[in-house]
Amino acid sequence: MVPKINKKNNLQLSLTILAFMGCLIYILYKAFHLSFTHDESYTYLHYVHQGFMDIISYKTPYTNNHILNTVLIKYCEELLGSAEIVLRLPNILAFIVYSVFAILLLQKKCPDLLFPFYLLLTIHPFLLEFFALARGYGLSIGFLMMSLYFIRQYLTTPKPGYLIWFNVAAFLAVMSNFSLLNYYVAALIAFNLYSYLQVRTSHNEIQSFTFFKLNKINIISVLISGMVLYEPLRRLSKKGLLDFGGKNGFLADTVGSSIDDLFYEMAAPFLLSVLIKVFIVCVCFGVLILIFAKLMKRNSIFFERYSFLVFVNVTLFLIVFITQIQHLLLGNDFYVHRFALFFYPLFILNLIVILNYVYTKKRKFSVFISYSFAGLLLFNFYVNYNLKHFKEWRYDKETKMVMQKLISEHEKDRGKQVQLGINWLFEPGTNFYRYTWDLNWMIPTHRKGISGGEDYWYLFGNDPEFNKLKTGEILFENKETDVFLLKNVE
Repeated sequence: MVPKINKKNNLQLSLTILAFMGCLIYILYKAFHLSFTHDESYTYLHYVHQGFMDIISYKTPYTNNHILNTVLIKYCEELLGSAEIVLRLPNILAFIVYSVFAILLLQKKCPDLLFPFYLLLTIHPFLLEFFALARGYGLSIGFLMMSLYFIRQYLTTPKPGYLIWFNVAAFLAVMSNFSLLNYYVAALIAFNLYSYLQVRTSHNEIQSFTFFKLNKINIISVLISGMVLYEPLRRLSKKGLLDFGGKNGFLADTVGSSIDDLFYEMAAPFLLSVLIKVFIVCVCFGVLILIFAKLMKRNSIFFERYSFLVFVNVTLFLIVFITQIQHLLLGNDFYVHRFALFFYPLFILNLIVILNYVYTKKRKFSVFISYSFAGLLLFNFYVNYNLKHFKEWRYDKETKMVMQKLISEHEKDRGKQVQLGINWLFEPGTNFYRYTWDLNWMIPTHRKGISGGEDYWYLFGNDPEFNKLKTGEILFENKETDVFLLKNVE
């Protein structure tokens, strides 16, 4: 029996590595070929060239400055230059971090279902593209997975080193994206709650719950994190910049937008969206009910064997609870779209732990469900994968090509200073390429509007100025995005 099990696990691991390589190639392709987007360019132009202390202290407070991402871009540029793929390198590496710790976690928890579970965690078109962008979201999700792996290790084998690495990873996740602050707080509470429940269900009368003894490392970590994060968070809250976009409620905004993102740009049918919401609620509450049932029975074996199941479920519910409290007391918005992206691996891990629990009872059923879900996600990815643009910055897909077109135009009259009139959305991207390509003959673009006297115009067909300027020569148009590059021939 043992050799067969090993062969099966080796097959699972081999398939998983192939899936990882496929995802990495997809990410690398997008990072290398696609135009730098509005938000990436804004970060580069406004923050990357600030001093190190100015970046981490939020001297210029704005949520576009994802601190760790900005710092890493700064030093990548100093070492390797300003090519798009170099500036996106930190997030490409974050996918490797995400995958390595996901595989390590799954290999320890459920080696027989490693392949389908890895697919569940990765084959998401919206999630994958943030590992190809120079933003903080990919970094934060990579460090989120790293922190989950180390807390799982500590819950299984309570070595101080594991708890230290959990805190380090969670802190780095927050430094990459402030949306993860609620995760860090929720994870620390869940860690203590699990430890308390373990004591309550234990039949060992000597064992007791001692808060300070349990949390020495956590307290030191929180104090250090607090000293680093205090000034950025103070400046953000003072400016009222903690705005995540959702006004209607967690289920409508966070869950609803996450379902939309799963289907990328393909609209999810209303009935399917409702069914997925019901499924998500059933999975999360199903795990919670199982925990309560075992707690009532004081099943100590369950709490020892399935410690990660308890932790990841309680953490998810605590994040939802904290979000609701912040909305009621502070008026904070609910997470939507990219701000809510970190909920996806947390939910999938809830699905994985319950499927792994079922696997110990009904193996064939669990295998069937796991591969069915993985197959559905693979089909969704096949239908929705995209190699031409990034979903939230679709309008910027042609910016790099437009700038190349302007270079070709300038070859005809090298001594001329060129002025480009733009829709304001194109300002960061055009200035990024003007700066990194040393286009000294181009006057910096701005957001003050189009006067009509510029040499070229880069705008949308529905812009008010377009009707006045459409007599210009059309050098480029894209009917899909309604983007035009016009030349002033007067």
